[in-house]
Amino acid sequence: MSDTHAIREVAKRLTSATSFAAIFGPLPKGDKKSGRAHIRKQFSYLAAVVHPDHAPEPSKTEASDAFRLLNELRHAAERAIENNIYDAPLTPKKADAADSGTSEIVTPAGTYRLRAEIFREGDFSVLYRGILTGAKNIGVLAKVARDPTQNSWLEKEAVLLRRIADAKARTPLFSISPFLPALLESVLVPGEKGTRYRANIYRFVPGMVSVADIIAAYPKGLDAPQAAWVGRRILAQTIAASMLSVVHGAITPDHVLVNPQTHEPLHIGWPHALERGRITHIVDRWKDIYPPEVFDKKSVDHRTDIFMAGATIVRLLGGNVERRSLPASVPTEVAQVILRALEKSPARRPQDGKLLLDEFTRVVRGTWGEVYRPLTMPVR
Repeated sequence: MSDTHAIREVAKRLTSATSFAAIFGPLPKGDKKSGRAHIRKQFSYLAAVVHPDHAPEPSKTEASDAFRLLNELRHAAERAIENNIYDAPLTPKKADAADSGTSEIVTPAGTYRLRAEIFREGDFSVLYRGILTGAKNIGVLAKVARDPTQNSWLEKEAVLLRRIADAKARTPLFSISPFLPALLESVLVPGEKGTRYRANIYRFVPGMVSVADIIAAYPKGLDAPQAAWVGRRILAQTIAASMLSVVHGAITPDHVLVNPQTHEPLHIGWPHALERGRITHIVDRWKDIYPPEVFDKKSVDHRTDIFMAGATIVRLLGGNVERRSLPASVPTEVAQVILRALEKSPARRPQDGKLLLDEFTRVVRGTWGEVYRPLTMPVR
């Protein structure tokens, strides 16, 4: 069993290092294969110290965070060897450019120039719009942890989304990649007094609005035929989570984005995802959307996501989640499909997200036909 002092020493080494060599040592002479072998050997030594299975009970969380970071740095070091940038500075530099209203995050992969004003605020992060400078000036969104204690939430999201980046075109995971955030990099940005903030940087997708934006624009509920296609995108997030082998854990109105004109979705909010166990973080503003098993501190599964997706659709239509009611303007057959997702007992809910989406689609098209309906968002 590792001791707490050793775990903290390794954790300090990982968070303060300014080069890969400071963590894994200089590379031996030889080819890239021998360099990767060296990294893996050094990783094994350090992993033996910080692996949470070897940590004393009071230090398991600290060890888990260190092990997650170590794993990430190992993969980053191996990529750096392949790209001949192992000796480049590890810690990205955040340049102070207040006079121009921008700031920069500089990494070996490029320079991200970010606007100073906050674009959105998330549960664990603050989001900034910007560009990856270069010939094409690619639009980006930088999601920066509110404080270093929340780095692990963004690290978890980055690990999950890399499953998509690593998927081959023939795999099922690849089929959902257009509907998930496109992660460009996950880096640590230095703050004051040696602190470091996790920053996940994504391609920016213009034109998207959240279901929360739609609810705010239509507080009495979006017209049911127009809401139907949005509801299908909400239910699709349960399928994306199943394909990633996780429970999303926070399918709420602000974690489903749609393009009002093209109908394309973007499923976000993945820091909350978990493979098994209990949901420990509840987004207070959407408290009514969580099912009973969350408050009863029971283990969750895909049926938890199905409840939350159904509850989000109810809110979109102007209904009441706690009363399991929808406006009279929603046809009975459509309402029945949606409200089955809100059963208190998981055993009474639909058991499969895809089958529920197929049923919802069939009922919607049987009721209103297959008609393209652009969503009009009022100008504010």
